[in-house]
Amino acid sequence: MLCESKSRIGFLGACFFIGVIVATTVCPVGYLSDLLGRKWVFIGSMISEIISCYLMVTAGTMEMLYVSMLVMGMGHPGRFIVSVHYADEFLTQR
Repeated sequence: MLCESKSRIGFLGACFFIGVIVATTVCPVGYLSDLLGRKWVFIGSMISEIISCYLMVTAGTMEMLYVSMLVMGMGHPGRFIVSVHYADEFLTQR
């Protein structure tokens, strides 16, 4: 990454947010968590995070890093939304 241009490295960060936007518009996480259960949506989003981290570690090109950041961004909304609901269930109402 030392020899890459700043615009290519900046696009790497943008790929994460592109994945978040695609996932929130295409996949309704709240509806899926009600339909399938929060546990399965959370597990699925964590599996996508694990796959994307593995792809990042083994990436040989910048294009592979772009794809892995896109996959990580697509798994992020499911993990974030469901974890907030889990935290709400475990907290007491004091």
